[in-house]
Amino acid sequence: MAKKPPTFQELNVCEIARSFGEDDNFVISAASNSGIVGAVLAQELYAPNVSFYMGAKGKGAILRNVRYPFIVGKPPEGFIETLMDMDEVFDAVGRGKWCMIMQPVQLDKYGYMNLSLVGDIKKPHRVFVGSRGVPDNTVNAPRILYFVPSHNSKVFVEKVDFKSGVGHGEERKSGKVKFGAPVKVLTNLCIMDFEEKTGQMRLKSVHSGVTVDDVKENTGFDLIIPDKVPETPPPTDDEMRYIREIIDPTGISRLDYLRGEDFQKVLNEIMGGTTYDHVYK
Repeated sequence: MAKKPPTFQELNVCEIARSFGEDDNFVISAASNSGIVGAVLAQELYAPNVSFYMGAKGKGAILRNVRYPFIVGKPPEGFIETLMDMDEVFDAVGRGKWCMIMQPVQLDKYGYMNLSLVGDIKKPHRVFVGSRGVPDNTVNAPRILYFVPSHNSKVFVEKVDFKSGVGHGEERKSGKVKFGAPVKVLTNLCIMDFEEKTGQMRLKSVHSGVTVDDVKENTGFDLIIPDKVPETPPPTDDEMRYIREIIDPTGISRLDYLRGEDFQKVLNEIMGGTTYDHVYK
């Protein structure tokens, strides 16, 4: 039986991986399996010096050679290169060593990010985890990637209800903020970046089967749309082999895009021993 063509989940994983290179030190993915798989793929193919960060043993754990990405809470001993206390972690953040992959609650056209609340700040109708390290990340990091599993106008809004992270606004144009800029937004529909001149979000590519109109209809502000919008580049043979056979043979990146019964069904498949052959052939 022929192998299935690349999925949009795999396209996003590859775009994440290709965002890192030899000069990068650390990558942390907040709350997305796709970010974890993408970071591990980057380690294998594009960023040999990068380490992956997560919590372990009450400290920050730096992981190397992680070919088993489905790690929740306790990475195996063999993956831990070193442990860092929080002073060391914040020192590294302040020195611009951390690349971040984050999932926002809201994003506006300039990349200002909300991770705190939706509604009136004095009486919000939904409250989330709070800004946490986002303010530090968006003024210090080498680069920021935003991951949005469900592209819709509730996430992509004209004005965020609370500014957790700095976008491409006056702070950057005036030179007050020089680092930590968001460079790429990955969704289930497309890839977007930011136009250098205006700082506004721009449609970079659409995933297979998605139209420009699909993206526009699900975005709550006017995107910059180039005259020709290409299809998101497919994975290379090497990328496909690493994703499907080595890094993510059970397809955990699928979980980022599912909710409710659909999420539970796929999770049960994974926990029941789903293999490469079941998922991809």
